[in-house]
Formats: sequence, C-alpha cells, structure tokens
Amino acid sequence: MRLGLLMATASLGLLMAGCGDSAKTTPAGSGKTKEKPDDKIAASLAKLSAEDRAAAEKQRDCPVSGQPLGSMGAPIKVTVKDRDVWLCCEGCTDKLTGEPDKYLIKLKDQ
Repeated sequence: MRLGLLMATASLGLLMAGCGDSAKTTPAGSGKTKEKPDDKIAASLAKLSAEDRAAAEKQRDCPVSGQPLGSMGAPIKVTVKDRDVWLCCEGCTDKLTGEPDKYLIKLKDQ
C-alpha cells in the first residue's frame, strides 16, 4: 500500500513538472505572502513592450499548454508560418514548431 502511494505521489510530481514553475508554492511559515495569480500575470505581462503586451493579452492563453499567458513568467513570442504566437514558457516552443498546425488552429479566432 505504501509503495502504491509513493508511486502515485511521484507520478503526480512528474505531471506537475511540465511548463515553467507553476507548481511552486510559498512554504508555510516563510513570512512571504502568497502572490495572487492575477497579480503574477500582470507583473509578468508588464515586462513586455506595450505592443507585445497588447498582443499577449489579446491571445490570453498558451495554445500548447492552455495556461494563461504570464502565469509562468513573461510570455515567449515565437513566429511560425508567418504568425507571431505567444507561449507560456520556453518548454512549449518545440511542440509549437514541431506541429504548428495543431496549435495554430487553437488561435483561429484571434
């Protein structure tokens, strides 16, 4: 039973290790206040130029991970098939460039 629980816990950790550091939390008793997701996104998007920020805000979500842009730091701009696409992190770049049509279809209305 313990081995099964240990394996399930390890598997969950691997699933959460995907894009960026979205699974990180502030330790209890660390004295730090936990940042609200909207505050983190706003701070991350503020690192972009006004033009890039407007484009990322219009796109809203990463077409690869589905995560809100800015939730894992400043979004990454990648150009595929003559189109600028915003990604949540560098980890999504290979998937987008490897199968651009699969992810560009998600941005069809944008």
